[in-house]
Amino acid sequence: MPTIEITDLIAEATKTLYDLEYSPRVIEYTVATWKQFENYCLHMQISYYSSAMSEAFCNDLNSPNPLFKHKTILRKISCMKKFDAFAKTRGFKKGIVKQKEPLPENFTAFLTAQDEMFIKKAYSESTRETAYKFCNRFMAFLLSMGLDKLSGVTWELVSKYLLTLNGHAKSTVRGELSRLRQTLKYMYLLQYNSKDFSKEVPSYNLGQANSMSKIWESKELDQVLQTIDKSSTKGKRDTAFILIASELGVRSADIRNLKLTDINWESCSISFVQSKTGKPNVLPLSEKLGTAIIDYLRVRPETDSPYIFVSLIPPYGQMAKFNSSFHNYVHRAGIEVKREAHYGLHSLRATVATKLLAADVSPDVIVPFLGHSGNQTLHAYIRMDIENLRECALSFEDGALI
Repeated sequence: MPTIEITDLIAEATKTLYDLEYSPRVIEYTVATWKQFENYCLHMQISYYSSAMSEAFCNDLNSPNPLFKHKTILRKISCMKKFDAFAKTRGFKKGIVKQKEPLPENFTAFLTAQDEMFIKKAYSESTRETAYKFCNRFMAFLLSMGLDKLSGVTWELVSKYLLTLNGHAKSTVRGELSRLRQTLKYMYLLQYNSKDFSKEVPSYNLGQANSMSKIWESKELDQVLQTIDKSSTKGKRDTAFILIASELGVRSADIRNLKLTDINWESCSISFVQSKTGKPNVLPLSEKLGTAIIDYLRVRPETDSPYIFVSLIPPYGQMAKFNSSFHNYVHRAGIEVKREAHYGLHSLRATVATKLLAADVSPDVIVPFLGHSGNQTLHAYIRMDIENLRECALSFEDGALI
């Protein structure tokens, strides 16, 4: 294998991925793993690529105390195998994507009718898209069972579909059951099936422990922010989006969709339409947050993208994910997180809600600030911390906050 510097090999391999028209999200994740490998080698004062170093990097990922989840480790190892193959052959063999079988007219008619119903109910675009993707999965299953009309759906077929969920994560199963229930309900309401099987779909309670988000102490968040290299473009970008989440409790999907035009510097505010609810929200910019955003915008890659947060890999499109970067900073800070606790960006939103409740802020203020649809959504945050519940001395009447 010819000798080549790792930096040059990454640049060449990245260009090849673009030439082969891999999706931007796949490229971003793959190249991020290669960059992680490059930093690993630089730490060991090695600048030239070798299969031995790639193997050592993969072995360290599988250490007794891994920094990543098992599924993430497997993905990173797969990225390194691809990189090693490129180093040897200077090319990739992109797999042939199997074309999906077109849906029968009866199926597509239902998809259209259901979406029209969602539009009338003012469902957000992201909610409609999630429902559409699920319906396609469910209908692909029905096709595999030899069914081409929804009127032929029986409980026996639904039961067989439920068995396909075996082995998935609990949160995934709960989501799939909810979407299945919704689909079956609309099949009945829109008269595509004579029976309402939605009532037969079992509920799936994750239990309190599995549905908990970590509630962050201020000093812990300071530790996380201190681990970020704020002299780099990545560090400035990541500091900005973490502060938006930790100060304003904005959903990660909404942070991803923030545009340069959403910031009003004169009124020191940020306004956007929420992806989950489709409702507008206007939030204040503190001096600390405003400064962090300005610091990032000064070094933001030159790109035509309208979005504030962009990938640092050409062509600098909309940033795809935030949680992996945040998780890395948490690990660097040495903060221990309970195994069952969620500690992605959404946990910062939960922290904002919990602290506002603990400060005895009225739910009538918290709900619009976080962009919730109603007071009942605060119940999930209240049960996250029993001590805060006691301190707030919140009471319930007929299931509603008072």
